[in-house]
Amino acid sequence: MHKRYAAAALGSLLMFAPWAGVQASTPLTLGEQFTLRSHTGQAMGLALTDVIKAKSVGIATNASSICASLTGAMGGQIVAKGKGGLGVASLNSAEDAARAYAAVKDQEAIALIFGGQTPAEENYALVRAMLKELAQNDYQGAVLLHVRVWLPKMAQRAASEDAQIAQYLAGKKNLYTVTVDAQKGRALVHQVSVSADAQRSVRVLHEVAMNDSWLELFKRSI
Repeated sequence: MHKRYAAAALGSLLMFAPWAGVQASTPLTLGEQFTLRSHTGQAMGLALTDVIKAKSVGIATNASSICASLTGAMGGQIVAKGKGGLGVASLNSAEDAARAYAAVKDQEAIALIFGGQTPAEENYALVRAMLKELAQNDYQGAVLLHVRVWLPKMAQRAASEDAQIAQYLAGKKNLYTVTVDAQKGRALVHQVSVSADAQRSVRVLHEVAMNDSWLELFKRSI
């Protein structure tokens, strides 16, 4: 990841985390990483079905086990709501983007879930490839950006490097993300905007109180 993007992501996380240095000696086990993603995925699934009001959802993700656990939790919540279909596509490389888009293009919303153990630059290549597919096909449905895509400004970076992506994102009103305000113990669903020059939260659509287990795991994770 470019240093400026890494710094921005870390700063956005740590601004709500004065405890981070204290907790650094107790990193999460892989099982705890999965537990954290179960909490987070359930909230993201609800954001898609109950806040964004998508009746069907496609999820594009990498092949890491942590993103798989997040995707599974999201999918379970989406299926439990019983509103419509679920499609999941896993990418190993940017060349998989066209196939992945074909697998999820008929859903009312698409979530870009790229984080986990995959290196940041590999995730960026997957994000950019998926955004290129969305732009080329003028996908009209809602798009949810995972916080690991949003905080390091991967969509903005892609827009700054590709005029077609920039034009697509600049005109997109149904673009969303979910962030955490750890200081207040709340997860927030945002409508966001992205251009080649900036990204911002347009408005907070919904807030969810985090339970103690979820909040403790999140604090330790950062």
